[in-house]
Amino acid sequence: MGVTDSNCLSFWWRFALGLSLSNVVFTLITKHCITSEEHLLRDMPRTPYCNHRPGRGPYTDCNIKDLRTDLSEVGLEVRSLCIFSDIASIPANAFSHLPSLEVLQIVGESLENVQSGAFSGLPNLKYLRLLISDQICRSIAMESLAFAGLTNLEELTLEGLNLANVSINIFDPLVSVIKLDITRTCSLDLSDIFCYLPVGMSHLKDLNVIDSGISTVETKECPGVSKTWPVPVLSGIRNLYLIGNSIKIIQANSLVVFQNLSSLFLEFAGESLVSIWESGIGMVGELSLTGTPVKKYSTNFKDLCHLASNLHLRSLSLVFISTDRLSAKHLKDCGTTLTKLFISRLEVDYLDFSFWTGNTGMQVLHMTHMKLTEAPFCVAVNGSVSSLTSLDLTGNSITYIAGDQFACMPLLEELFLSKNTIKTLQLNAFRGLHHLKILKLDSNKISQLTAKDFRTLQALEVLLIDDNIIETIEDGTFRDQRELRELSFGRLEYVYELHLNKIFNGFPSKIQRLSIDANYGTTFFLGSTPQPEGTFILELSGDRLDFVDCNTTVFTAVRELKVNCTFFICKNDFMAPYFPNLESFEFLVESERASLSYTKINTLHRLKHLKLIDLNFLNYTEAGSVFRNLTQLQTLVLVNCHLSFLTECMFKDLTSLQLLRLYSDSPLVLIDGVFEVLPALTAFVLDRVDFQCSCENGWILDWAESTEKVQVIYLQKQKCVWHYKKLNFLATMEKLCQTDLQYICYVATAGSVCLLLSAAVGYRFARWPSIVLFFRLRGWVERRFGRQWHMRRRRRRVEENQEMQYDAFVSFCSRDEAWVLGNMAPRLEEQGNPRLRLCLHNRDFEVGKDIMDNITESIYSSQCTVCLISRLYLRSDWCSLEMRVATHRQLEEEKHRLILIFLEHISPFELSAFHRLARLVRSRTYLDWPEDEADRVHFWDRLRRNIAEEDTDAS
Repeated sequence: MGVTDSNCLSFWWRFALGLSLSNVVFTLITKHCITSEEHLLRDMPRTPYCNHRPGRGPYTDCNIKDLRTDLSEVGLEVRSLCIFSDIASIPANAFSHLPSLEVLQIVGESLENVQSGAFSGLPNLKYLRLLISDQICRSIAMESLAFAGLTNLEELTLEGLNLANVSINIFDPLVSVIKLDITRTCSLDLSDIFCYLPVGMSHLKDLNVIDSGISTVETKECPGVSKTWPVPVLSGIRNLYLIGNSIKIIQANSLVVFQNLSSLFLEFAGESLVSIWESGIGMVGELSLTGTPVKKYSTNFKDLCHLASNLHLRSLSLVFISTDRLSAKHLKDCGTTLTKLFISRLEVDYLDFSFWTGNTGMQVLHMTHMKLTEAPFCVAVNGSVSSLTSLDLTGNSITYIAGDQFACMPLLEELFLSKNTIKTLQLNAFRGLHHLKILKLDSNKISQLTAKDFRTLQALEVLLIDDNIIETIEDGTFRDQRELRELSFGRLEYVYELHLNKIFNGFPSKIQRLSIDANYGTTFFLGSTPQPEGTFILELSGDRLDFVDCNTTVFTAVRELKVNCTFFICKNDFMAPYFPNLESFEFLVESERASLSYTKINTLHRLKHLKLIDLNFLNYTEAGSVFRNLTQLQTLVLVNCHLSFLTECMFKDLTSLQLLRLYSDSPLVLIDGVFEVLPALTAFVLDRVDFQCSCENGWILDWAESTEKVQVIYLQKQKCVWHYKKLNFLATMEKLCQTDLQYICYVATAGSVCLLLSAAVGYRFARWPSIVLFFRLRGWVERRFGRQWHMRRRRRRVEENQEMQYDAFVSFCSRDEAWVLGNMAPRLEEQGNPRLRLCLHNRDFEVGKDIMDNITESIYSSQCTVCLISRLYLRSDWCSLEMRVATHRQLEEEKHRLILIFLEHISPFELSAFHRLARLVRSRTYLDWPEDEADRVHFWDRLRRNIAEEDTDAS
């Protein structure tokens, strides 16, 4: 990195101030905020506790220490801001410079004070979330006008705030709030919360008080105000959510203000459900009663139904409840308005599966995680027909689906059987379900799919059979599902050939998502199938995915492709190019086993999103060509793709790239100028990239500091390699290349000024005495040291003419040691004429001596140096040192020769990252190890003559 004169003056000035700003580059590069557009959000780093709402971008997540200074990084166009910080106070007008904000989230577990007008100047703010603690409730100083100015706020969430120490008028400015979430307030009585709701909050519809320790609901006056409970605003509330509060006492008439609730979620631990009715509550559309996993609430189902009838419930949800019996007789007491019954983790002493006949108007029935081993709803119901449209039996222990098991439910549209232990689908298992649209059979033990399993489900749109070990799948299994939009099945085990055209009898014309888990490997046949009407997502996983039909119309409809396998091929070629209209491609591969070339990714000209994980670009892929022609690519994520370097040529066609994200377990070199060809780049994310601790990488710091449009994210977390140790990249570069330059520039400037002043003063006052002194000192030096200097020079000439100890010093890496000892040394030392003396480090270095001294003395004791070049040689620090010493000796003594032998082909493009060797290759002839056995005899003869100086043409 060069330093201009103006920079030198700046450095000198800083040093004169005590180098107080020595870490200014570190500060500028270490950004506090990350801003994301919505279409880039899925590939950007995620911040804990920050929830991004769709349609509210751009989004900014900040980890800050000072609100005033650190928020200066946030652009004026940002609409969603999430702050994760250790700030102790939010001052007045802290965010007024961001008038476009619509969503503001603050995670401040060290927060102690919120001043009046803290959120003033935010006229567009719709959602505010303030997390004080995620485990307990804390008391902070929140002034009564803290929310002043938020007249358009629609949703407020407070987590971990102890309301007892907050002014009862705190919510007065919030006249437009529709939803209020209060979590962990440490209140004992719900009426304490009600007292904080002002009359002006007339738009409030949803009130959620969660995990706040509330145990009672009473009627009492609100302290310190003229109004009495109940607050008039309560009558407008439609949804009251009290989950996480073990409520034991509900006082009579304490909920009389609620006469028309849409939903009430209650964790009840009282002695009798009668207290809920006696609370004076009116009609409730949806009631959810929850016990606790430790001690389930016990009640009689008849009492539950009486409550449902009295409240005119349309929906009843029971979680962690224990009851005696559930039969048609009991359900009949629930009234005629009940249409939805949700039961989860319910313990029933006696369950009669015909209980649903007690309510002919039941439409939705969910019985999840109840340890059911069977579900004979249609057995012995005397021809009764259910009006159910949705049945959920997720998380039970059902082992089989019998024939006509759901035949009494002809109106069923949704059937969920996920996470059971179903092994068998018996004949006519789903007969009669002509309106079924969604069927979930995922996470079971289904091993066979037959052509008769789904033949009656002609209206089916979503079918999930994934996470089943399927051993056989018959032709025509999905032939009747012409309305199918989403299908996932697998894992396919022992299914070595999958004829998609046969199992579909064509191909679903309305398909939108197809997911297949082929497990170890499957060969796919598509045959002649018509093209789907629209576009769809294709997800494939397995070990070896081999397609027989390459150019098929089905592939042209795929817009998003997700593949997780080792071999993704069609007739031994990489499969991706056969999806010409791809816009998103995510590919994860086990690189250690894969032996494919991925260069043809560059044929996917419509790609906008590309994510590559564990691909091997090192041996089989021309890395410089992979990203050519991808002019529409917007996001690129590379994870452990075995790339040695990224260059300007590789990225020159990525003119639309906005996000680049990198992760690499092996060293990855970024060549200077690589980002200059990316005009649209806005975010550069480094998850992990190990740099070299060298000032040659200083351009990265300069670019990161100077760029205004690109966010360089996580650069401060990167490491650099220094003598086989990993150090913090920024701190080490600051020490090596920044602070030292400041000091050197200061010393040079100060020394030059002092020298000029001394010379001027000396010339003015001591010119002639200095000249006389100079000649006297020169005469004394010549008399004192002249004779000894001439004697040393004569001895040196004699030593240089003496015979060298070795003919050649051989520089090689550890991987090539076997070749050197087994081929090179016997050929040159034991065969042919003349016999040569080679210096090999593993044989001839002196034991106990410093390695640097051994290298230097061995090279200076040899007539020439032979370097055996391979890719591992280029990455070896010791080999680089040996070449550097040999180059220095050649500069000192022209007769010392440097012979380069390439043991494997290395392109000039790869050599460009190793400047010293690249210059040597351009300026001299070198030898290549021949692959043909017949050419190797001539190679050894030429090398022997070259070392013995008989062939002067080869160097």
